[in-house]
Amino acid sequence: MKISKSTLKGTLCVIGAGMCWGTTGTIQAFAPEGASSLSIGAARVAVAGIILFIYMLIKKRGGLLRGEWSVKGVLLAAAGLAAYQLTFFSAVRLTGVAVGTMVAIGSAPPVAGIFGRVLFGERLPWRWYAATVLAVAGCVMLVLGGNRGALSVSALGVFLAFGAALSYALEGVGLRLIKRDPYDVIAVVSAVSGLMALPCLIMGDISWLAKPAGIFCVFMLSGAACMGLLTFLSTIIPYTLFTIGIQNIALGTVYTLSLSEPLTAWFLSAVLLGERLSWIGSLGVSILFCGILLLACNKNQG
Repeated sequence: MKISKSTLKGTLCVIGAGMCWGTTGTIQAFAPEGASSLSIGAARVAVAGIILFIYMLIKKRGGLLRGEWSVKGVLLAAAGLAAYQLTFFSAVRLTGVAVGTMVAIGSAPPVAGIFGRVLFGERLPWRWYAATVLAVAGCVMLVLGGNRGALSVSALGVFLAFGAALSYALEGVGLRLIKRDPYDVIAVVSAVSGLMALPCLIMGDISWLAKPAGIFCVFMLSGAACMGLLTFLSTIIPYTLFTIGIQNIALGTVYTLSLSEPLTAWFLSAVLLGERLSWIGSLGVSILFCGILLLACNKNQG
């Protein structure tokens, strides 16, 4: 079975993006006490936007903003990126990690698939339906298998979690509308999103940023440049890969493949944090992996 170069490129980029995003929870585990998930998320987006925009502005010698830009696409993608931080972390706080993650991550592929079909006329082959069902079922089992306490369900929390999935999908729609170099796209979108998220960071408690653990969590030294660990590994790299992937394969496919995120989170939590899953969670990992593999081996994703 032969897969086109663009399809293979897009597939690998999206899976890579999901793997990078999967490091976020583990890195946050090393954050100092008092650092809220919302402030960490806002800091991640704001710092990423500033660093990447300045870097690309210098690299392009002021030409970054020249030429045609889809204002609608930039605003939609930036708003989706910023809104995700607020809705997802708020959902987790209200209804717990298990339900919040299950609704947010599980809802994204179907929502994105519908957007792709309605807005861009993308076909949804049987593989997408099968892979999405497997992946979502695997996510549910993975989350439930890792939860040992009673599930806490809040109607508002569930609503916000679905809002996170919607924001995530709208971000992809915005990125698809921008016909520019992927590096330029993510630099501008991150900068605009950072400006949108800045009020959340300023209005919250950011005293943790002055602590050594906070500095480690947000910044690491890389040569002469000070890059954020969260910023670089879980924002700049994955969103660049995600942008490249979304320009090469169908929108619905992108969001199903990006479910490599919980797989990575599970692996890192087991290796670095010593967390262990029940047999249900382990079975969920296997089912989730099968769903991603089924879609990744499809030669007609674009």
